[in-house]
Amino acid sequence: MHLRSLPFAARTYILAVIAAGVLLAAWSAVLGPLGRPMWFIALLLASIFIHTVKIELTGSASTFSISYAVSFGALLLLGAKGAIWIVMAGAWAQCSVNVKVRNPWYQTAFSASVLASSMAAAAVVLRATGGAAVDGPADVVIPSIMTASLAYFLTNSLLMATVIALTTARPTMQVWDHDFVWGAPNYFIGALVGTVAVQSASRFGLTSVILLAALGFLTFRIYNIYVRRLDEALTDPVTRLPNRRSLAAHAETEIARAMRCTQPFAIVMADVDRFKQINDSYGHQKGDELLGLIADGFRRHLRPYDFCARYGGDEFVVILPGCTMEMAGQRADAMGATIAASPLPLPNGETTPVSVSLGVAACPADGKSYEDLLAVADARMYRRKALDRKARVAAAPDAACLR
Repeated sequence: MHLRSLPFAARTYILAVIAAGVLLAAWSAVLGPLGRPMWFIALLLASIFIHTVKIELTGSASTFSISYAVSFGALLLLGAKGAIWIVMAGAWAQCSVNVKVRNPWYQTAFSASVLASSMAAAAVVLRATGGAAVDGPADVVIPSIMTASLAYFLTNSLLMATVIALTTARPTMQVWDHDFVWGAPNYFIGALVGTVAVQSASRFGLTSVILLAALGFLTFRIYNIYVRRLDEALTDPVTRLPNRRSLAAHAETEIARAMRCTQPFAIVMADVDRFKQINDSYGHQKGDELLGLIADGFRRHLRPYDFCARYGGDEFVVILPGCTMEMAGQRADAMGATIAASPLPLPNGETTPVSVSLGVAACPADGKSYEDLLAVADARMYRRKALDRKARVAAAPDAACLR
């Protein structure tokens, strides 16, 4: 999405936050972030690396990255002037390295600026509460870093929630409660781990850091295995999208939220055209490739809080919170156009067209439950498929005459 396509208030807000990030970067550069050059370089590289270690959760666009320990360790070791550059480098890596779709420049700059502002807020709180000294007593440093991590979380999450609210016309606190509150424990755990590592290094030397790193890696591997097993239970293996079981639970939650907050809500039902023909003619492997191609087309149009799942066979469902019937129809047309622009390559070197038939249902006009909305969207999808088929048949004689 281009910056100029966003609402004016959102554009102004994004540019203001980016300007603040540039000022903080300049301020920290003037102070000199290289007071401890070896630590700075090591933490910078660690931040870049860790922000690219991502665990995909149930096929969504969201990713989990272990980074807060490095960020808060940098704050304790380097102070604000060095930590700001550490988190900005991590934000760049998060948005640019090991990503499925490259982010526009302003999203990367905005993310880096948000983290710079968050780190500046945490540094102010850390100094005010007396925890800035690396070798300070643990009973002072740990409560101080916990308070600083709260400031970091609140600044980060509220800045991000505000831009989403301005873009989607949703209340800021509703976005914050829905999309960000659940992540708060990660900040606190990361701050605690970073503090323990720094305190151990300052008191007991490098050996303690190596032992902590080994334990941290083991914990990460266990967590990774757990998430992958959970992912297998809730994800379709062919498209890497959430499966039908995951869809039903998510849809009911979003519908209840939309009804409670009197927000619009829509469902899009999609059916792949000519799927059986392609499967029968070229085999199941090519059919699976077609499904993957279509799943990628849907992903390109998903906002962070949208949800797309493989419903079964050659059917997909897209959940669109905050969308009216008209908005959902426009987005469905855009999804269909993107999918149609990516033909399926065939074994003989040629390509075959790819398309989907789409049906839209909106809450509450078309129903107030997942089952009712799905039934309406499904009926409209098959009606549109039948009309398109009749149109192709009607156009066939004319095409023959032209030849």
